Amino acid sequence: MKRIVLLCAFFFVVAISFGQQKKFVSYTVKKGETMKSIAKDYQISRKDLMRLNPGVSKKPNPNTVIIVPNLNYGKNELAQEDADTSEEVLYLVKPKETLYGISKSNGLTIEELIVANPELKDGLKIGMQIVIPVSEASEEKIKEDFILHEVVKDDTVYNLTRRYNVSEESLLALNPELADGLKLGMVLKMKEVEPEIITEDIVFKFEERFDESPGLKVVFMLPYEVEKYNDTTLEQSFKIENSLLNITTDFHLGAEVAIDSLRRKGVRITAEYLDTENSDFKLQQLVNNYDFSNTDVVIGPLFYEKAYYVAKHIDAPVVAPMYSKKQEENEVKNLIKVAPDRNIHEEAVMAYLEENYDGEHILVVNDGLPETQSMLWRNVNRIKAFDSIQESKIKVIKPEKGFIDREVFKSKIDSTASNWVLLLTDRVDITASAVNSIKGIMRFDIKLIAFDKGRNFNNVDNGFLAHLNFLFATSEFMETDNNTGINAFYQNYYVKNGAYPGRFAAKGFDVTYDILARLASNEGSLGNGLQDGVSQRVLGKYNYEKKVFGPTKNEGVFLIEYAKDLTPIQLK
Repeated sequence: MKRIVLLCAFFFVVAISFGQQKKFVSYTVKKGETMKSIAKDYQISRKDLMRLNPGVSKKPNPNTVIIVPNLNYGKNELAQEDADTSEEVLYLVKPKETLYGISKSNGLTIEELIVANPELKDGLKIGMQIVIPVSEASEEKIKEDFILHEVVKDDTVYNLTRRYNVSEESLLALNPELADGLKLGMVLKMKEVEPEIITEDIVFKFEERFDESPGLKVVFMLPYEVEKYNDTTLEQSFKIENSLLNITTDFHLGAEVAIDSLRRKGVRITAEYLDTENSDFKLQQLVNNYDFSNTDVVIGPLFYEKAYYVAKHIDAPVVAPMYSKKQEENEVKNLIKVAPDRNIHEEAVMAYLEENYDGEHILVVNDGLPETQSMLWRNVNRIKAFDSIQESKIKVIKPEKGFIDREVFKSKIDSTASNWVLLLTDRVDITASAVNSIKGIMRFDIKLIAFDKGRNFNNVDNGFLAHLNFLFATSEFMETDNNTGINAFYQNYYVKNGAYPGRFAAKGFDVTYDILARLASNEGSLGNGLQDGVSQRVLGKYNYEKKVFGPTKNEGVFLIEYAKDLTPIQLK
């Protein structure tokens, strides 16, 4: 399964390699033994033995391989010196390791390992000690794979863990010689070098200013529904495209990549995740019982109605990430609407048509429903105000008996001029009949225009839309050509999650990164940050307008036109 629902537990695995005269050796736990009894046998405190073996329980299972003191250590000084100067080390094989993995991590080939360890011809076994030949190549591999530190005066384990942001347990696992204390000149492996991260930013007008960034606290309210799923239902849910679990998981993972990106830039972020369970009762419990007083921003709930409810009952800014038709009816002052209202789409398209009108014949197709009549005549009147337009060039087409009549449509087309067909409906049947009418007269010069490419276009062939140079507004568009910012997001997401992101992962990244970047750049003031310019992220454009008595609304949309080769072009 490629997705992760919530936070995973991290297990520390100790990789320690010692020879016969090393200070520590491996030991296989026998039935009935505990860490306390083993510690007594090897003359060490249980606490120190537990520290040597992080992740091992007080009562380990039989056959568990642990590290214990070598009781013969120091009895043969000459042997010890020989062991220290040897050009080979012993390696303790851990569960799930393979010859390929061990050879790769040590800069060797499988053949070189087998030459040094002939017993490997019979297979690799957990707990066996194998010789790792030390060569210049393997030393170079260590330099490539690990961040190294040479111990100097006044270094302490505590200071090193703070400086390199690592735990004492992981430091000991990488450097078992630390059990004997820090020594001047020791070269320590601090941590593995992270996979290459692209740090180029997506180009945008909003300017990041993180030098004086305060610590930020963000609370995510998402419908994880943790209690609802067992292993079977979890797997089945992931097979359902756009299931709530899919959407929530993708959004969460995208948000985590955004937080990682900002932390790399020095922004201190505390994130908490609340499971709304997609339940009104649970949401009410969270609002009543969780302390939002020190929260800089709440992202979510996913659904607008629930985000609206939270914003009404708390003082912190609440970000509604998804679009809903109800968002234009229910508004509250501390609510931030990320998805633009549909009138923003309308304005973007109409402004472009007005600016670029050059004598075209305009057909306005409407679905005839009472609730769309005001939109119809609002736009017809605006078209009439275009410079140099003649009223005879404007035709309105409404359905007859539930569909657009092809002959009526044909009679209103100007066969000698360019025609703009403005489709003002989101109904599937009206869209289909209008498109079918156009198919019958493809010899004419026709351009199709809509305020949005919604579900009503799902069954319309994109090749046909490209032939019509389809023009529409959208709140989501990914400019992939040579965009280092988008490429960075894709690579960083893959490095973190082992899979490429989908639409909702990009949405989670966009919303989280943009909101937190604006907060961090304005000393924690989101109100100022939202007025700080236009930004374009992976999938969206963010251009916020603050209403005096209403919510803050994003007015960032893209105008897209299909080229004949089906390439979507962003119009300026």
